[in-house]
Amino acid sequence: MARPLPLWFVPVAVAAVCLMAGCQMRPTYPKVKLADSLQEILTGEQLKASVRLIDHTIAIHLDYADALSQSELQLGIGPAFDEAIRKVLIAVHRVLLSTDADIRFYVVLLSDPTAPGAYLTVVRYLDDVKRANANMIDTPEMFSRTIFELNYVGGNPLTLEQYVPRDIRFEEFLTWQLARRIQHALADELQTPGVASVGRCGGQFQNGEFAFTLDVSPVEEQPLDEETLRKVFRTSTNVIAKVLSGYQFESFAAVRLTHPLTGRDLVLPKTNLEVFR
Repeated sequence: MARPLPLWFVPVAVAAVCLMAGCQMRPTYPKVKLADSLQEILTGEQLKASVRLIDHTIAIHLDYADALSQSELQLGIGPAFDEAIRKVLIAVHRVLLSTDADIRFYVVLLSDPTAPGAYLTVVRYLDDVKRANANMIDTPEMFSRTIFELNYVGGNPLTLEQYVPRDIRFEEFLTWQLARRIQHALADELQTPGVASVGRCGGQFQNGEFAFTLDVSPVEEQPLDEETLRKVFRTSTNVIAKVLSGYQFESFAAVRLTHPLTGRDLVLPKTNLEVFR
């Protein structure tokens, strides 16, 4: 049974303070040695890890025994998860908050030799980490802004080159985050009270448009009523407007919401989102 992520799983505050006004300080971890420095720290912690730097994204693969759990029915986090993720995040934040490199995202790929084929992915936007350190966003919001993904891929082990082949784009990160936040909001609104069943919501960003599919189905044989469908679109739109406003993201033209079961489509130009903020 998967257990919830621990509350301590928030950014570790690591920052250098300049005591004299106007003084200049060299970065502890210069850009040219960033990946090597992080690799050395992880190795020094006796962690079986590898590091890859791709433009503005740094990716870390950590293989840690008992960090994940695997059964015939589901994947979850294991008894050593807290220790594994704490060690890797302390190292990542220590380096990324003390470098002159323009790093925007980090990806942690966590695997477990006792659960072959299972992977947990963590993706964060570094500016969110800095905002959390400065108490500009609270712990629940930081959790919501973090991408967590448990997958079973089977077959040959994944490499960082395969898993993170290129730099992460901001629009992609927002799409991943929004799809999960929409799904959670719909589950709270509809599935918890037993109004409807909510499945995995997907999303993509293409040609300036955010497009999301809303997997909401009736719990009984009767089709979804009109009021429930309106609630599906309204809840999803509220989430999108709030998140994009929080990031002050304006580089898009429209948002498209699709409910495949009924074929209903809602397209909102960017200006129309203002009323939901």
